Amino acid sequence: TKSSANASRLLVGSRTLSNYNNGQLLKCNERTPLRQSIAVRTMASSSNKKETSNQSSDSADSSSEIVLTPGEKVVAGTRLFFWAGAFGFASICAFYIGKELLPTKMSPNAIFDRASAAIRNNEDVKRRFGPSFKTYGRDHGGHREGRRNFIEHTDYSDPDDGSKRTRVRFNLEGEFGSAFVFAEVSKDMSSGEFVYIIVQDKRNGAAITVVDNRSALLAQRMAGGDEKGQNVFANLLAGGGSKGGQ
Repeated sequence: TKSSANASRLLVGSRTLSNYNNGQLLKCNERTPLRQSIAVRTMASSSNKKETSNQSSDSADSSSEIVLTPGEKVVAGTRLFFWAGAFGFASICAFYIGKELLPTKMSPNAIFDRASAAIRNNEDVKRRFGPSFKTYGRDHGGHREGRRNFIEHTDYSDPDDGSKRTRVRFNLEGEFGSAFVFAEVSKDMSSGEFVYIIVQDKRNGAAITVVDNRSALLAQRMAGGDEKGQNVFANLLAGGGSKGGQ
């Protein structure tokens, strides 16, 4: 009797345990889709938040861009044009100032210094205008001559040989009168050499030739670089010039 009672109790206990386990399994199965739905909702909300943040950042970037009105665009373009023009003008001024002041053989001031030194050693100029004469340029933009460093000059290419040349004009003033001084140099000549230096009296237009290498340059061009031919042409040109002067 006791054994049968124990067996019945074990049977009831096993059934109860199995029912409990089945209930727990059903509860777990019921909770699993709920957890999955919660996870899906969480992911969806996070993606929505990211999209919202991206949209807000895009709108912030678009709002941070500067939008110019037509009037402001005109003002900005005018300012840009003004500064570009100012830079170009400053560059041109710097170029011409450097060209005037740098001591190259083709610069006007260098030609002025060398020509002044040459005419100071010329006896004809000393006799005509006095031994203590002075040389100077002219007032920039003025109508009267003055003691200025600006030297009138012209840069050009010779049409015969194509050489680059610089021609200057400045003033001479001595105790016996005043004169214009004309000088010219060629880039193909050595430093210190002149195509010509001529002093012209302002009173009567009489000219004193200090240096004149035009005949030599012509002979050199006609001879084509041959030294003997250059000497022959130079002698012929010199002879023709003296006959014409007589």
